Amino acid sequence: MNDPSKKQITAVLIPPSIRSVCFTSQDWERLEARCAVRYRQQEEWNLDEIIKVMREADILLSGWGTKELTEEVLSPAPDLKLWIHAAGSMAGMATEAVWKRELILSTANDVLARGVAEFALAITIIALKQVIPLHRALRDGELWWEARNVRPVRELCSMRVGIAGFGRVGRHLARLLGVFRDLDIVVSDPFAPDALFEEYGVRRMDLTELCATSEVIHNCVPATTKTRGLFNARLLRSMKDDALFINTGRGATVDEAALIGELKTGRIHACLDVTDPEPPEPGSPFYTLPNCLLTPHIAGAVGNGRLLLGRFAVDEILRYIDEQPLEGQVSRREVEGMTGGVGV
Repeated sequence: MNDPSKKQITAVLIPPSIRSVCFTSQDWERLEARCAVRYRQQEEWNLDEIIKVMREADILLSGWGTKELTEEVLSPAPDLKLWIHAAGSMAGMATEAVWKRELILSTANDVLARGVAEFALAITIIALKQVIPLHRALRDGELWWEARNVRPVRELCSMRVGIAGFGRVGRHLARLLGVFRDLDIVVSDPFAPDALFEEYGVRRMDLTELCATSEVIHNCVPATTKTRGLFNARLLRSMKDDALFINTGRGATVDEAALIGELKTGRIHACLDVTDPEPPEPGSPFYTLPNCLLTPHIAGAVGNGRLLLGRFAVDEILRYIDEQPLEGQVSRREVEGMTGGVGV
């Protein structure tokens, strides 16, 4: 139980440059009305400053730019109860010192996931409709109907769409795809319970069959030690002619050399919002292959969308203070399955 007579101390370990794009002044006013808030002031992670900010903290607020939460970081706050992350994956910051304390953990991952799923849907339609190639053809002087006939367009209907990974992104994407006509939505995720598939009205399928039989394949898999290179040469070769491979997960989950080889045949198409490394090396075929649409990691939480992260984080802290259910609470197992984790 929280003591209503005592203002909770919130330690904000987010650097100023990130705070300025993820939070509004109204967010901080709402938080300061209910908490004693201490802010990190330096852009660089200075341990001496971090220790001072953490002293006697009840709540820790992290985000992009927060480093590992080691024993040195956490020990000044023996009564720490809650860790809120105003971004997605917490795996890169969570150490044994975190698990030892049995903190309540919450992340804005769902906020990010909604944006990623919306982007994934949009890019699916754009790619099936051949929007970018057709625009280029018309710009270069091809005749209106000839351009369309040379590059046949497809509708998002009467086809199989496969989703690899049924975390937050995969689930939001399945929900969005559910409004389209006559789609066979199949999902590969060995760790998701059957009840989740039933809830979203999708069919479970192993990744091998999903890749070999889907017209559209969405990679929503996080990069963990167990998923590196998951989409290997065998799976990529098995994809149907004219299959569309969309990666909004992580580049490290794909054998990119094998993907480039398959793209060079002209057999399949790819839309890549993430690569490994980011950006791709200068001269990478990803920049020039006509059947590859490359975007610079813009699927979720860019521009004004970042403000949703800050709003969520403040709302979540206030829910905790008011002893209301948290909307982003996660377990250790969930954190370890996030990008940067050891996998599940």
